[in-house]
Amino acid sequence: MTTTRTILIVDDDQTLVAPLKDGLESAGYRVAVAFDTAQGLLLAHQAHPDMIILDFYMPGGDGGSLYDRLRAAPDTASIPVVFSTGLTVEELRAKVKPSARTFFLKKPVGFNGLLAIVNQVLGEDRRAPAASSAPAPAAPAPAPRAPVTAPAASRHDVPAAAPPQRPARFHEFDVRVTYADTDKLGIIYYANYLKYFEQGRTELLRAMGVRYRDLEIQRKLFLPAVEARCRYFAPSRYDDMLTVRTWIAELGRASVSFECDVVDKDLGGRLCARGFSRHAVVNDLWRTTRIPEDLRVLLTPFVGRGPSGAA
Repeated sequence: MTTTRTILIVDDDQTLVAPLKDGLESAGYRVAVAFDTAQGLLLAHQAHPDMIILDFYMPGGDGGSLYDRLRAAPDTASIPVVFSTGLTVEELRAKVKPSARTFFLKKPVGFNGLLAIVNQVLGEDRRAPAASSAPAPAAPAPAPRAPVTAPAASRHDVPAAAPPQRPARFHEFDVRVTYADTDKLGIIYYANYLKYFEQGRTELLRAMGVRYRDLEIQRKLFLPAVEARCRYFAPSRYDDMLTVRTWIAELGRASVSFECDVVDKDLGGRLCARGFSRHAVVNDLWRTTRIPEDLRVLLTPFVGRGPSGAA
């Protein structure tokens, strides 16, 4: 019986990590992922990986400092580390003290080439199934999971909403990350993004002159959530300034679907999370009811695909 080997990828580039993780898992490896050095150090001690693929430049400290801490700790000192970075091998060797279990790999590298190195380091002979060549034998960056900036990809992220053909108006507001929003690692706790999405929906309606409270008290209309999802692309930390952008993905006869992007201004406007929620429209007897025509007129300009600068 084949032993499951664990690989830890520490890299802040989501567009590279996602297809790489898929490809390695299709080859039979277990894969853990960290997007910064603090999370990488924690997972290295918790997951006890058989191998670490490490980027050099990342938020929260460079890969070199993480490498030094890994080599200094008894439980991680002997783990093979493969540096995967845009630096040349010569530049990297000048910054990192090499050892017998340290390897250097310059980006970009095709998935097949990386898999061959993983197999060589771990003494394995694993192959990704032919059907799972999605990560592509070319460089990982342009893998089929298109960068999150691509409008086409964002529509696949939210299959429940039919892809409109025109851009929507959107509402945005800024919010600063508080201590209460973060977890032990100092990054936003994953469930708290749903709070930002709720704030986005509320403020979008308020900007149109419609308050949730007025809908419920005066019109006896309620919007219970029947579906919600979120994709995470990059971690945000305490005191970062976020921009929450919200628009309407789909407007049904008795339902409304919202999409929301959370971008981090302190990371140069980088997309951190993308959310989707579908809501039924019901009355105070909990029966579905059609959206009033005057409300539909207000909502319609905000229906469409996301803002061009969302990702």
